Formats: sequence, C-alpha cells, structure tokens
Amino acid sequence: MTRHLRTLILALALFSSLSAMSQSISVYAKDGGRHDYQTKDIESIVFTDADPLPLTQPSNVEAVDLGLSVKWASCNLGATKETEPGAYLAWGETAEKSVYDWTTYFDADCTATDALICGSPQDAAYEAWGGPWRLPTLTEMQELCERCTWIWQTKNGAVGCLVTGPNGASIFLPAAGVKQGSDTYLPAAFGAYLTGTRDATNRYYARSLVFYKDASHWIDTHLRDYGQLLRPVRR
Repeated sequence: MTRHLRTLILALALFSSLSAMSQSISVYAKDGGRHDYQTKDIESIVFTDADPLPLTQPSNVEAVDLGLSVKWASCNLGATKETEPGAYLAWGETAEKSVYDWTTYFDADCTATDALICGSPQDAAYEAWGGPWRLPTLTEMQELCERCTWIWQTKNGAVGCLVTGPNGASIFLPAAGVKQGSDTYLPAAFGAYLTGTRDATNRYYARSLVFYKDASHWIDTHLRDYGQLLRPVRR
C-alpha cells in the first residue's frame, strides 16, 4: 500500500467519523490562511498533485533598496505578495515539480552546470522575470545575512523573518521549509533560500541562506536536488 493511498484511507475514515458528529473541518494553509468547511456540505475528499506555480513576474513586485550592493524583490519567485512562499526549486532548475530527488534532477551527475549560474539559463529568476532580475550570488546573500537585522514575526498570518537593511528599509522572507522527495520539512519553523553559487568543494551541493524561528540565520550548504525558495535580486 502506497503512502498516498494510506493517507487517503485515513482521511476518508476521519471524514466519515466527523460527518457522523456533524462537526467542521479546518484546513490550514502554509501561508497561514485557514479555511473552514461544515462536514455536512462535503461530499468527498480527493488528494491530487498540485499544479506548478506560474513563475511570471507579478505586476506589483518592487525592487527594495536595503542599502546593500543589490536591490531585493519584494516577494519570492512564484509568489504575488511578500507573505506567500512561492515556488520550490532545485538548484539550476527553472520549474516546480512533484518530487525533489536525484532521480528527477536535471543534472544527476552534477557536471552540466557552472559554479555560478546567476543570469544563465539555469537561473530560474532570470528565465522567469528576465534581466536584470536574477538569483543572488553567495556574496550578495552573505551581505543580506551579515549586514541586516533579523526579527522573527508573524505577518498577515504568515511566519518568517523581517529583514531590515542598513538604511532602515525591510523585506519579509516567509519560512516555508524545504522539499525533499514529495514532502515539505519544517514549513513553519525554517526558511531556506537559494543562491546561484555552487559549493566550492563538492559539486553535488550549493550554497543557501537558512534561518530558524529564533531568527538565527547563516549561510549553509544543501544538496542541489532539494526544493528551496528563491528571492530575486537586481542592480
């Protein structure tokens, strides 16, 4: 029996028991939203694979000047506002998918990409939004990490970090975890954001910004097949 089938059977059993008690079902979204349904109004529960998010540039995106060497987008790639997590992407890939592992990764032996992909066809921000938008480099992400003030907060129902630059301007980075396989890990307690820089010593890894719900933050190294979030930058 597959994991998805077991999940469906358990959900249907739960639905049947709740229906007998004439209660309601509350569905909590990753962006903090909540949706309530009366069980008497629900005919069935069906689990389907989510469609990939459109990665086109939203009309309301802004280039926020934090007083750093580059300006940072006001929302993530795949999002339409700052509190949405947007798309999960593997390093060097330009579209979402349902499973994030080496069997689905476009460059399984990690020999088809350069050490820096910013502004290249493997840069999802550059491909989706067009120049001058692109992935941040490791140096630019380190600057965001080291020169800004980080505060964990809940904003319009979404959890994440408010990042304030030297000039007092801020951006909000939602915490939405990482994708491994078909699962999302630590979606409300951990943030992981891609850079366009490959690890210098191991080609199977790339550099990322990570932060936790205590607002601790640093530059880390992740396997390239993980699904992570992306915040574009531009000059």
